Amino acid sequence: MISALESLTAEITGFSTPIDDKVMLRWQLSQIRAAMRRAAEKNTAYAKRFAAVDISAIDSYEALRLIPFTYPEEIAAEPEVFNCEAGRNIARITSLRTSGSLGAPKRIYFTERDLQRTVRLFEMGMAPIIGTYGKRCLVMMSDASPGSIASLLKEGVERSGVPTVIYGNIRDIDNAAGAVCRGDTIVGIPAQIIHLCRKYPWLRPESVLLSADYVPAPAAHAIRKLWRCRVYTHYGMTETCFGCAVQCRESGAQHLRHDSLLIEIVDPASGRQLDFGREGEVVVTAFANEAMPLFRYRTGDIASLSTVRCECGSSLPRLGRVRGRLKNRMEIDGFQFCIEALDDVLYNNPGLWRYETEIIGGGDNKELLIKVQGDDSLKISDLYTELASLLPPALEVKITFADPLTLPFCKRRIAVR
Repeated sequence: MISALESLTAEITGFSTPIDDKVMLRWQLSQIRAAMRRAAEKNTAYAKRFAAVDISAIDSYEALRLIPFTYPEEIAAEPEVFNCEAGRNIARITSLRTSGSLGAPKRIYFTERDLQRTVRLFEMGMAPIIGTYGKRCLVMMSDASPGSIASLLKEGVERSGVPTVIYGNIRDIDNAAGAVCRGDTIVGIPAQIIHLCRKYPWLRPESVLLSADYVPAPAAHAIRKLWRCRVYTHYGMTETCFGCAVQCRESGAQHLRHDSLLIEIVDPASGRQLDFGREGEVVVTAFANEAMPLFRYRTGDIASLSTVRCECGSSLPRLGRVRGRLKNRMEIDGFQFCIEALDDVLYNNPGLWRYETEIIGGGDNKELLIKVQGDDSLKISDLYTELASLLPPALEVKITFADPLTLPFCKRRIAVR
């Protein structure tokens, strides 16, 4: 059965499924050209940005390089510059900090039509995840404020007749366990859900959707095994009105929201487009955004694009596993590591519930502090052994037990002080 996201794309474009990838690209490019002209007409900043661009020449994937990149720092510095709608048409403004930054937050604008496109996405995209036996959707992230990702998810899922409860971010694992019922579909943040799963392995949700942060492969595998449920991943960002790509039940790659955006993979250093299958930085053109269209937006996320035909029948490009963020990478004595690499190693230990980490000191006296929480089988000596090949020999590592720990509510990183 063709993916839900491709069915949604067919609904919007009028194409029959499976959609030919060349037909899809031509349609996306036409939408990008129209969005650029519309943005230039409504916004003087965009008019200046595109003044030297021959918009009519953007007729191929390679020609996208004619469009200048947009950077998160630009939006943080002057968010109003990218807004193409009058204030009376803005339904929601979301503020968020650039990952790893303590500077001014980005402000992202949405019209009601922007939000309703996402509601429809959630309505269709969640249907195969909930499946035939799902009884309720439990959203264990975000909050219930109007226009939040949780409230949009609730509106979309309930359109299909499935009751949805917004629990919000997990602050108390024991309380959260009491909120889970047999047959639930849980939507949550990976670090919080793996903690819940390993402490309460006897819970029996029907399915789990992991979102809002890096998904360690060992964590997804553990949730699938311990809870005996289906596990999916979602990749999204506020800049795309929350939705972007969701994992297909037939394979590991994630189907994209082709009706609303186009993805490129570029070399992080040079900005040059990379061939399909090669890993690089994810660049998003969100051409369907009404309030805040973004063109060639540098996300800082690392992934690849696959053109291998999916088992569901789709031949459209799909997003491979997101490997983390460029800003999370650190280098000490020629060794490069990041929070995502630590996740992949540490969550492979079945006794680990969760951890926090930071680097202290400077120069040649840096020390990596890791605080862990887990069950009685967790041995710190095992963690030292597991990390030995990952970290630079010159980096002092200190692992200690800590209970309780503050659960992460956002994208995690290695703190530096």
